[in-house]
Amino acid sequence: MNNLIAVARASLLTMVLLMLAVLPSMADMEHIHGTAVGSDGNVVFFEEHIVKYNSNRIATMNTTYYDADLNKIGELVSDFSEGAQFGSYDFIDERLQYNDGALVMADRISIYSKKTPESDRKEKIIQRQSDQIVGQGFYPFIVNNLDKLAKGEVIPAKLVLPAQMDQYDVRIYQKSVENDRIQIRIEMDNWFLRLFAPHVEVDYDINTRQLLSYKGVSVVADALGKTIPVTISYEYTQQSLLAISQSNSKSNHSKSN
Repeated sequence: MNNLIAVARASLLTMVLLMLAVLPSMADMEHIHGTAVGSDGNVVFFEEHIVKYNSNRIATMNTTYYDADLNKIGELVSDFSEGAQFGSYDFIDERLQYNDGALVMADRISIYSKKTPESDRKEKIIQRQSDQIVGQGFYPFIVNNLDKLAKGEVIPAKLVLPAQMDQYDVRIYQKSVENDRIQIRIEMDNWFLRLFAPHVEVDYDINTRQLLSYKGVSVVADALGKTIPVTISYEYTQQSLLAISQSNSKSNHSKSN
């Protein structure tokens, strides 16, 4: 079951995600905020993605995760030197001290994970292939194939999962289109595993090619180390999450006075 949950996790981080819609032609840096709510409607965590571009190409992405009180709980640092869908990354959950990541090279990918500070670090080398998706490279992969998905094509891919020290075949396809909003489903390619694996659904704006929402298993675990179903909505801005929060706090304080 851990393998299946990791598939959903990687699709967000991997979702979480985050968050590469259309590459801006003018801005060198972009802030993307995600608000994750549980089935009860309460905020579970926040995401802040700081995306940097070089000549309109994704270069790096730093993702910080906060709890509902805006205390930092994790960080994901990604580098796209080897291509948009091949996101080398390092992720750490600061509460649980869990760590995993991947280093993409010209002909191979080094993956690793460390579940606790006391446990041994697992490492593995897998051969690089053109249909692999690594880390946050998932979202530019979808954007690059958005027109095909809108036409009803099913896109196969291999999802590299350092948390499980393996890669898995997935299929990506359009579930529905309403006006300019397209919903895309990501699920295991194996029919038997699909009976048990949690699928992920992401919504994009067809015109702006921006990620609008995510629905599936949470990217980060709760304080007990458990993952839960969440719905994440995204906002695109040039302000940091903490700056917006401080501004809102000052505004609310002024109103109360």
